[in-house]
Amino acid sequence: MTDDDLIQRIEESFEKDDAELESELPGLLDDIDGQSDDIVREHPELISRILARMSEMDIASFVSANPETADQFQELLWSGVRVVAERNDTVQQQITDDITVNFEAEDCPMTGHLEVNATEETISGGAGHLDEPDLAITGPASVLVGLITGNVDPIQGFMQQQYQMDGPVQKGTRLAPIMNTLSDEAQAAQ
Repeated sequence: MTDDDLIQRIEESFEKDDAELESELPGLLDDIDGQSDDIVREHPELISRILARMSEMDIASFVSANPETADQFQELLWSGVRVVAERNDTVQQQITDDITVNFEAEDCPMTGHLEVNATEETISGGAGHLDEPDLAITGPASVLVGLITGNVDPIQGFMQQQYQMDGPVQKGTRLAPIMNTLSDEAQAAQ
């Protein structure tokens, strides 16, 4: 499949209803696999749009039905975060502390992690857990994805008990503005 064909498939996915998108998404993610960073760099607006579209889906149901696809979904999501962070001066200025976070969905078999590296001014993430993270965040899959895509404000979501956070509050306080800026950038690219 050529890059143009893949981009066209991604664009066409925006027009599909939830059931069609959910049935096509595993194949689309298979085709994107290994190319996430390149696609995000070359077509940031497409990735922002597909992530926004995916965040409208019932993530827990999708991951439960397609557990092998959850890691690919996260790779796409974290590629977007990584590229936005490396291109955005505001995000880089906000990275003043090393922060590690594990995410775990309560309603499906989805786990992930986030690493903020102050020395390199980078943000990375992926599937699975880190050993001894600073923070552990648990909640519904839609909320966890929403924290990254901007549908859930980190501070308001915590105050409204949409998710639970275990670990030093100051680390969470330093992470919140970074997450807000990342989600603002992702939404602006749509």
